[in-house]
Amino acid sequence: MAISALGYICVRARDLPAWERFATGVLGLQAQKDADGALLLRADSRSWRFRIEQGDEDDVTTVGWECTSEADYLATLAKLGDRATINPALAASRGVRALAQFTDPAGMACELHWGPTDAPHVPFASPIGVSGFVTAEQGLGHVVIVAADPAGYEAFYKDLGFSVSDYIDMPFGPDLVLPVTFMHCNPRHHTLAFAPAPAVFTKKCIHLMLQTQVLDDVGLAIDRAEKLGTPIAMTLGRHSNDQMLSVYFETPSGIEFEYGWGARVIEPGWQVVRRDAISIWGHKMIGGPAVHG
Repeated sequence: MAISALGYICVRARDLPAWERFATGVLGLQAQKDADGALLLRADSRSWRFRIEQGDEDDVTTVGWECTSEADYLATLAKLGDRATINPALAASRGVRALAQFTDPAGMACELHWGPTDAPHVPFASPIGVSGFVTAEQGLGHVVIVAADPAGYEAFYKDLGFSVSDYIDMPFGPDLVLPVTFMHCNPRHHTLAFAPAPAVFTKKCIHLMLQTQVLDDVGLAIDRAEKLGTPIAMTLGRHSNDQMLSVYFETPSGIEFEYGWGARVIEPGWQVVRRDAISIWGHKMIGGPAVHG
């Protein structure tokens, strides 16, 4: 009786046309505008997965947490108590059966929901031929959040049904190590990760992730990014914990976007461990250091 997946992400951005070029031309998502002029991005049979709205934040502004059933939604809503506010009008706008808004301990606006709109009669068709993305029971992908109090943040999401996958003490410059926590709520290795980022990092979201079904789609995305002038924030590499082979792009909002393939999943008997390195190889940072996972 808990959150089952990352359902959707909302971003407020200054440059919607640039986001559309990035989302369609590099990531291979389908794009359309809604009645309010927001950019809706599709990655699978769901009616939308990302909503990019006009705004000055240039950051993730809402994380949509999905429950499998009404029973799970109501049980999770009960755990949130006075933190949550039911919003039927917003539920209708988002295309879900029911929705409640809450703010998590890191200050991230969240929307607990169930019953999203699925549209298999309109198959997902990437405008540039991407084969597809790993979603279904694993949800949209993952999100990495800045959390000043990792222990408190971990406890909050454990109460909502998440479990720890592992921890990485990530070297961040010569004199600083950042503890990164990875949590799962379905077979995906981590749907949520978080770390107490340095003060120089001003965004709430550190990065987002999509996982492709085919390895070549990652390589082709790198080629497309170079052709379109999209900055690469971190080079191709393989992570030490989920073992995903991935590259990080810089979005038009300055949020990093991990694009990867081949992550392992959580299996029965999973053992939580800690590590001292974020990657087995590669993932060289281009420009200033950032927090990754």
